[in-house]
Amino acid sequence: MELNVSRPVFAKGFWTRTQKKPAQARKDASLTRWESQPWRRQLRDAAEYEHPVARAALVQALMAEGLMMDADAARFAGASEDRDCISIAQVLRFADSLALRMAMACTDDHVLQLAHLRRDAEALAERMIEWANAGRL
Repeated sequence: MELNVSRPVFAKGFWTRTQKKPAQARKDASLTRWESQPWRRQLRDAAEYEHPVARAALVQALMAEGLMMDADAARFAGASEDRDCISIAQVLRFADSLALRMAMACTDDHVLQLAHLRRDAEALAERMIEWANAGRL
């Protein structure tokens, strides 16, 4: 048996698989998880996921409709990414990060607080999707 070490052999498409896709072609993992759940409310226009909305205006609109828990979640969901604006994708990423924090929580109280916050963030995402589909966002 002869071993040829002079020229590396790569499988077809090796270089194309290792290259990163353009930012527009990549899909956020949190969006993929959300869309894989058929009972969740879905957007009609996928471009609305990243559409930024003024955070203060959204909080004010939620409070005007009496949705205090959604307004509280809107105040800090995705604030680490952008303090002034919020998008549906930011809320979904925030909910996913809460799931990770729940796994690392040390006390039952901490897990319970994070679970409530995650539930509120998911409710906010559904409300934002509903408003985006209605043209209100």
